[in-house]
Amino acid sequence: MKKSFIPEKLYKKIIKNIPICCVDVLVINKNRFLLVQRKKEPAKDKWWFPGGRLLFNESLKAGLKRKLKEELGIKKIKTIKFLAVGETKFKKGYFNFPVHSINVTFLAKIDDFQVKKINLDIAYHIKYEWFKKIPSKVDSYVKNFLKLANFK
Repeated sequence: MKKSFIPEKLYKKIIKNIPICCVDVLVINKNRFLLVQRKKEPAKDKWWFPGGRLLFNESLKAGLKRKLKEELGIKKIKTIKFLAVGETKFKKGYFNFPVHSINVTFLAKIDDFQVKKINLDIAYHIKYEWFKKIPSKVDSYVKNFLKLANFK
C-alpha cells in the first residue's frame, strides 16, 4: 500500500474539527516494556508509547507495523494483541492548537534480535528506554494502559 498523507492545510482543518484515529503500541520484550520520550507536541518531553495516526485505507495492524518500523526500525513482531481503546485530548498539539484522538492500543512482543536492531527516529523522539516497572512521572494515560497489561 502506498502511503497517503493528507496535505497539511487540509489536515489542520480536519484535526481542528474531529478526532483523529491513532494506533499506540506497547512494545514488550520478556518482562519489560519500551517507552519513547517525545520530542514534539502533543506530550512533548513525556514518556509515551510509539504510534501515531492511521492512514486512509490502512488497517490497524498495518498502521501498527508501519509506526514501529518508522519510529523504531522494528521489522519483525512475534505477537500482536489488542489491548484497549483510549482517548487523548491535548491543549497543544503538533500545530500548536488542541488535538483530540481516539487511540487503538496494542501489545507487540518482539524478540532479542529486534531489541538490538532498534533505530530510534530522532525527528520525533528524544530517546527510548526499557522499563520493568511503571515510572513515577509517567502520564496517567500511559500508566492506565501499562496497568491493563499487568505492569506495576
